[in-house]
Amino acid sequence: MKMNSQNSHLYVLMFLFFSLGATIIGRLFYIQVNQYNHYKELADLQQIDEEDLKAERGEIFFSDESTVLATNIGTKKVFIVPREIKNIEKTSEILADVLKMEKADVFEKASQIDDPWIFLKEIPAIEGEKIKNIAGVHFESYLERFYPRERMASHVLGFYNKENKGQYGIEQYWQEELRGVDGYRKGVKDAKGKFILPLTKIQEPVDGNDLILTLDPNIQLFLEIKTKEIFEKYAPRNATIIVLAPKTGEVLGMASLPNFDPNNYEEKENISVFKNPAILAYEPGSIFKPFTAAMAIEEKKVTPQTTYYDSGEIKIGSHTIRNSDLKSHGTQTMTNVIELSLNTGAVFMQQQVGNDKFLDYVKKFGFGTKTGIDLSGEETGSIANILHPQSGDGAIEYANASFGQGISATPIQILTAFTAIANQGQMVKPHLVKKIIHSSDGTEEEIETEVIGQVISAETASRVTAMMVSAVKNGYGKKAEVEGYLIAGKTGTAQASWSYLGENKGGYSSFFIQSFVDFAPAFDPAFIFILKMDAPTKGPQFSSDSLGPFAQEINEYLFNYLGIPPEE
Repeated sequence: MKMNSQNSHLYVLMFLFFSLGATIIGRLFYIQVNQYNHYKELADLQQIDEEDLKAERGEIFFSDESTVLATNIGTKKVFIVPREIKNIEKTSEILADVLKMEKADVFEKASQIDDPWIFLKEIPAIEGEKIKNIAGVHFESYLERFYPRERMASHVLGFYNKENKGQYGIEQYWQEELRGVDGYRKGVKDAKGKFILPLTKIQEPVDGNDLILTLDPNIQLFLEIKTKEIFEKYAPRNATIIVLAPKTGEVLGMASLPNFDPNNYEEKENISVFKNPAILAYEPGSIFKPFTAAMAIEEKKVTPQTTYYDSGEIKIGSHTIRNSDLKSHGTQTMTNVIELSLNTGAVFMQQQVGNDKFLDYVKKFGFGTKTGIDLSGEETGSIANILHPQSGDGAIEYANASFGQGISATPIQILTAFTAIANQGQMVKPHLVKKIIHSSDGTEEEIETEVIGQVISAETASRVTAMMVSAVKNGYGKKAEVEGYLIAGKTGTAQASWSYLGENKGGYSSFFIQSFVDFAPAFDPAFIFILKMDAPTKGPQFSSDSLGPFAQEINEYLFNYLGIPPEE
C-alpha cells in the first residue's frame, strides 16, 4: 500500500510537471509564432527609429528660366554614411572644399565604416547643390519659402503657408508638382537617440519639380508699373491688366492691384486681397459686343455693312434699352455699332440671331465655364439669366446680354473668347506654366498649346477684326491708336451692381466697371490684352477716355519690345 501511495504521488507530480511544461511551450508558441508581428512591432517601436528627410519644394521662374519668382532659403545639415562612400579620398577632398573643413577631419569621419550616420556641418541651402549627387552624402533641410520679387506677380504666385501647402495661384494649383516626396532614414538607436547599427534603410527625398512660367519678366514689370499708374490716377477699387499670346495661349503678363507680399501674407486681415481679379467674374458690358457681331455674321444674318435705324432706344415689353450716350444716331451700319458702341445695334444683331442660337454661341465662346487656366480659384462666370430667364420669353435678358449686361465673365474668359476672333476662329486655352523641369532626372516637359475649338469661321473672324480696327481708327477706341499699326480694339463700360461691390443691396449702383481690350497687329496678332478697373472714384466715366490712353502706351511698348515693325 505504501508503494502504491508513493507511485500515486509521483504520477501526480509528473502530470503537474508535464502540464506546466506544455503550458509554457504553448505560451511560447503563441508569443513567438501567433503574436510574432505584434511583439516585433512593440520591439521596433522601442528600438528602431525613423526620421523624415524633407524634400525641397520646386522653384518658380519667369520665362527667361533664370529670374526667380519663388525659391527656398535656409540651411541644410550635411551627413555622411561611410559605408555608402565609393571613394573616400576624393569624397573627402570635395566635401572639405565645399564645407570649408580640414580634409583630414573629413577623411577620418568618412573612414569610420561602423558608424551609420555622421554629422559634418550645417551650410546654406544653396551650397548643398554642389554636393547633392555624391554617394554617401545626405541632407536634412531646414528651409522657408522665399519670394525675392516680393509683390511682383503675387496674384499669379499665391503663397506657401505654414501648413506646408500652396495657397492660391500657382502655388496651390501646382502643389503636387512643386512639393516633392519626403524621404526617411530608419535604424536602431541607443538610449541617447544615436544610431548604433548600420541604418536599416535610407529613402532619399525626391525634391519638387521646378516650374518655368510663361510670364515675361520685362512685360510683367511694365504691367505692374501701368497698373500702379491707373490706380493712382483713377482710385478704383482694383485694377487688372493681362497680356496673352493669342496663338499659343501663353500669358505674357498678369498684374493686379491691390496686391500683397507673399513673404508676409499673414499680415493681411482681409483675405479677399489674395483672390486674383483676373479670374473673378464681373459684368463685361460693351466689350461683349464683338461676340454678338460674330454670331450674327457667322449665321449670315448681317454683314458689317448691314444697316438699321438707331432711334437711341428700343422698347422690350415694359423695359427700355438706351444707348450709353443717350443719343439717337439715325441709320447706322453694323461696323458703326462697334465703333460707337451702340446698345440698340447689339440688340438688333441678337434679335436677328435668335435666342437659341445666341445661347449656343455664348457657350461656344466659353462663357459660363472655366477656361481651365492653371490658377486656383478661377470662377465660371454666370449666364443664368439667359439659361433660365425670369421674364418668360427671355427677350429682355437676351437683349441685355447682347451688350454684356446681366451676364458675368472673368477677364481671362473674355481674353480667351477674343482669341477666337484674333486667331482665325480658333480659341486657345490660356496657361501660365510653360515648362516643368523634373528634379528626378532633369528632363523637361513642355506645356503644349491647346486649341479649345473652332468657334467661328476664319472669314467671320477677319470681318469682326476689321470692325474692331475701325473702332480704333474711327470710333471710341481711337485713343489706343499707334501710328503705323492696325490695332483691333473695343471699349467696355458697365454699371456695377451693388452686390458686385459687396453691398447688401439690389439693383445697380452709380459706379462703373471700365475695360478695354485690343490685339495687334490686327490680322496677325502677336499679343492681346485687357485692362479693367472697378468703380473708379476719379476721372472720366467711360473707358474710351480713361483706359484708351493706357492701352496706347501698352501697344507702343509691346510693339517696341517684341520688335514688331510698322505695317502701314
